[in-house]
Amino acid sequence: MSRIPRILIYALLVSFLIHIFLLGLIPKISWPDFSKKTITLQARIVPPEKPVKFKPLTPPRPKAKRAPEAPARLKEAASAPVAASTPIAQSAPGTEKPAKKGPEVPAHAKLVFNVIKDNAIVGRGVQTWDILDDSHYKITSTVGAIGIFSLFVKGEIIQTSEGRVTDRGLRPDRYTITRGSESNRQEADFDWPDMKLDLLSNGTKKQVILLPMTQDQLSFLYQFAYTPPKEGIFSFHATDGRKLDIYDYQIIGEEEILSGTMKLRTIHLKKLHQSGVEGTEIWLDEDHYYWPVQVLMTDKQGNSMRQLITSIEERN
Repeated sequence: MSRIPRILIYALLVSFLIHIFLLGLIPKISWPDFSKKTITLQARIVPPEKPVKFKPLTPPRPKAKRAPEAPARLKEAASAPVAASTPIAQSAPGTEKPAKKGPEVPAHAKLVFNVIKDNAIVGRGVQTWDILDDSHYKITSTVGAIGIFSLFVKGEIIQTSEGRVTDRGLRPDRYTITRGSESNRQEADFDWPDMKLDLLSNGTKKQVILLPMTQDQLSFLYQFAYTPPKEGIFSFHATDGRKLDIYDYQIIGEEEILSGTMKLRTIHLKKLHQSGVEGTEIWLDEDHYYWPVQVLMTDKQGNSMRQLITSIEERN
């Protein structure tokens, strides 16, 4: 290619660019302003919070004032100091006076219970209370399995307590308990003049010191008819025919319990004990001479059984 045509080509190209510029056909170019900071916006979708539900408050039951919980003191009564506890009622040995039965405590009563385990009625219990004359009493308790449960549990548990009614309440003279057969029987004979307690268990006899106002496992339930519970913690000595122990109970307070269609105003008592020891809770009927209308027993493994009143008969 010669020099002259190349010059003509360059001239045509320059002329073409000049015409485009003059006619405004070149687009304007906008450059970003790098002097401004770039802001990054982040968005996150959050689900609305669920409404919080509050349980309605239940008005507290009226309770008696609580005293500080005392440690369980389960010692042999022969070696336990009497001054370490406050018995249900104090009296010097041999100073109790016979008390005539008053109109406040009926001469005869019969209490019938259902025995309940795991919400099933497995047995029936009957307790009878009799004042034989103006100064002697007798209490009997019989508990046995019923229905299909009687096929697995043979025999009955029978307890008796006999003694005198004094101005301090009940003073037992003899207590027996038989579990199933005569071979499994315990006895306790109270020698109040010499302040000795003779115990017979499975053919073995022993004698311990008898302490003032000692009760047995049955009489202490009916002692409340003469010395109603007040508040706090109280202690007493009692025997089961094998040994003599000191028991601490705390008055939890007033509670209403239901038995069928009956509503009962009760005082709730709870035995204070260490873990791994048998426990007992008792409900006393405020409108029926503080008779025991519910008893909850718990064994060392934590299994429980309850006796709940179904009927009360009273007469003088």
